Parts: sequence; C-alpha cells; structure tokens
Amino acid sequence: MQDCIGIQPPMSMFETLLVADGSPKTNDKKYRSMLGKLQYLSFTRPDMTYSVDKLSQFNNSPFVLH
Repeated sequence: MQDCIGIQPPMSMFETLLVADGSPKTNDKKYRSMLGKLQYLSFTRPDMTYSVDKLSQFNNSPFVLH
C-alpha cells in the first residue's frame, strides 16, 4: 500500500449544495434514473461513492445545479 496513488473524487468535498438554490427544477424521473445507474457503478468505482451519496440527498426535489 506504500506505492498506491490516491484518486481525487469527481466532486469537490468542500462545496455545499443547498436544497433550494434558486436554479430551475429538473426532471425527477431522469435524475433518479441517472442516480441509480451511478449507484450501481459506484460498487466498482469507490472514488465515486462520495459524489453519489451527496447527490442522493436531493432525490426528493432535484434542481439543475444538482
């Protein structure tokens, strides 16, 4: 493990996402479908886990920024 190279997550860990940020709403079904595919993909790509978990918090009312 000494020679392992770290991988940056595809999303900033310091950016805060708000539930209602003023951007327009997006298609709920399309958002959930995309998020489900990303969750399946995160089983083999652990670097994506943080991003998928963060975006899962906005399943009820996704906006364009999410």
